[in-house]
Amino acid sequence: MEVERVQRWVMSALLVTVAFIFAGGLALLSASSLQNGARPGLLVMATIVGVLGIAGVRVIHDKSVLTPWILAGVLPAFLGWLVTR
Repeated sequence: MEVERVQRWVMSALLVTVAFIFAGGLALLSASSLQNGARPGLLVMATIVGVLGIAGVRVIHDKSVLTPWILAGVLPAFLGWLVTR
């Protein structure tokens, strides 16, 4: 296997892990916020972070950003919303 290919996969794994942990943390934080309107804002921020994480992986692999896979970036916010509903 080429070194560049391995580097791309390692960068992708790190990017998705960090982005999804951060997005999941924002989604879980939305449940404990006491301010009015903070919950939807934090969930939107979690969605943006997740989508940007998937988009970053697509860029790392020199693929088109516009793909159905971009919807996977919504998962951390959606799961956080389901858990804390």
